Amino acid sequence: MKSLTGLFRRATTPQHRSSAQSPDVLIATGNAHEDRGEFETAREIYQRAVALSPDSARAHLNLGNALSALGNAGAALDCYRHAIELQANLLPAHLNVGALMLRTGDLAAAEAAYRRALEVDRGSAPAWTGLGCALDSHSDEAGDAFFKALEFSPGHAGTVSRLAQWLRARGRARDALTHVRGALVMNPHDVVLLRTQGEILASVGEYADACAAYRHVLETAPQDWNAWSNLLWALNFLPCMDAQQILAEHRRYGEAIDRSLQTAQDAPARRERRRLKIGYVSADFRRHSVSCFIEPLLRHHDREVFEVHCFYNFAGGDEVTQRLFDLTEHWHDIAGMDDVEVAQRIRNNGIDILVDLAGHTAHNRLGVFARKPAPMQITWLGYLCTTGLRTMDYRLCDSHTDPVGVAEAWQVETPLRVQGSQWCYQPQVELPPPSPLPRLSNGYWTFGSFNQESKLNEPVLRAWAALLQAVPASRLRVLGVTCDLVRERICSIFGECGVAQARIDIDGRLPIDAYLAAYRDVDVALDTFPYNGATTTCDALLMGVPVATVAGDRAIARGGVSLLSTAGLADWIAPTPDALAVMVQAHLDDAQRLAALRAELPRRMRESPLMNGAAFAKNVEAVFEQAWGRT
Repeated sequence: MKSLTGLFRRATTPQHRSSAQSPDVLIATGNAHEDRGEFETAREIYQRAVALSPDSARAHLNLGNALSALGNAGAALDCYRHAIELQANLLPAHLNVGALMLRTGDLAAAEAAYRRALEVDRGSAPAWTGLGCALDSHSDEAGDAFFKALEFSPGHAGTVSRLAQWLRARGRARDALTHVRGALVMNPHDVVLLRTQGEILASVGEYADACAAYRHVLETAPQDWNAWSNLLWALNFLPCMDAQQILAEHRRYGEAIDRSLQTAQDAPARRERRRLKIGYVSADFRRHSVSCFIEPLLRHHDREVFEVHCFYNFAGGDEVTQRLFDLTEHWHDIAGMDDVEVAQRIRNNGIDILVDLAGHTAHNRLGVFARKPAPMQITWLGYLCTTGLRTMDYRLCDSHTDPVGVAEAWQVETPLRVQGSQWCYQPQVELPPPSPLPRLSNGYWTFGSFNQESKLNEPVLRAWAALLQAVPASRLRVLGVTCDLVRERICSIFGECGVAQARIDIDGRLPIDAYLAAYRDVDVALDTFPYNGATTTCDALLMGVPVATVAGDRAIARGGVSLLSTAGLADWIAPTPDALAVMVQAHLDDAQRLAALRAELPRRMRESPLMNGAAFAKNVEAVFEQAWGRT
């Protein structure tokens, strides 16, 4: 098995035909071209084999592989199914149907294909692995399938990786790492295993070790752009990194991707027209935090001035996807397309301003932006840090995250500051009304953190422990902890700091309605650092809960500064982690004032620039036009 979705070929065994153009010889020749990445040539040769021997299941199978590699999934599927009609027990064809269905997101069809493959061969490790991938990732049956695959192919990197991700999803990060590290003993430089190890370590907040794993990947595969992005993203979580160190690492990435392209990518010429064509590129046009902040702009864009295109890089969607689709003039599904194809589609559509909403987060398409398919390129929203790409012209930001005269030295892009704030928030659901201040009925203060568990690093936990020590009549509620290692870290650090475990409530993820209702039990929310929250901060303020944050020394550590300053809560910003407890204590001295703040915060939030979509859209459009040179 080459990879999870790798394509399988039946071994070619020439039948001693005299002609050099026999189907078997053609298939062998096509295989050689395919192995060299010459898929169009391979396709032509396989088509000749099919023409010579239309009843050859192997010919149809190999033709399907070439078509799949060329991005023609529909034609490839037809070839595989025809091969199965000709030879029902052709295992590679069943496996390739399953792989193709996984790639296109049709999990039910993938499951059916892999079950048929197991009817052909119960000992097929790839079939068991594929079945596990097609099943509900949280189901016991998926895990059983991965374990079964390892019985037939012990230590297989792809299977171990999937098993480890399944274990991590069930909160068993320690077991996941045990399996990965065991497989690495046999294959210490396997990039799949190293990447998986990095992903699991990052998910539990062990970012230094995660970075080491990603660097190991890059030693073996220096053009693994996903590993590059994972490394750069992880560096932002390290309190020991400063803005200049992070910039230097991002520059290395930008230089590496430039070298890989070999020739300079020329941007299309600017065209003056009445309506500027603007394109937004994201995998997060779905139930995701990014969609909460892009929806107000899509909803209020001036369509007489801007023609809006969305380039969606995710297979599948939900009700949020449909809502954003309805707000967009031109929708382009680009999941599964390679960077060259996407860049050409953008050029063909004549996009003037192309906006990246992902940075180095998951499913980004920075490889497209490196090819400069639009005259002007801007990064914004999903990643408050430089991309490192010389082809990225601007970073959309504000003066809070990117102070004038200071932040210019943090990034390769030119800061493009939106008046007031770069944020405008649209909740995905109706919020329940806020409750009275819990302190008034409980008799103690309740602090809360509903941020991602991977942000709960040691300095954050020690700062919070100091706060609980300074406020004896207080408790902490931490929501969203699913992992055994994170739970143990929380308990261990608070124990070391002398905070009794009985004062800490640790819960897993909750459905969105229960998550929002949980704010009703919290007096003060605590932001993480250096990687601040955004959606959780906005949700807290809308529920009447003030948020205490720490001002950092780079944009990604100043998101809280931006949100709280715009909401009129600058006095909830501590200059350093050590000052956090003192600042919060000062606010707790007057419970009645906090009760009044709780009652008025939802209204203040809704009347603030953070929720004025029409004004925000005008501000963003103004900086777009200014950068374009029309104002």
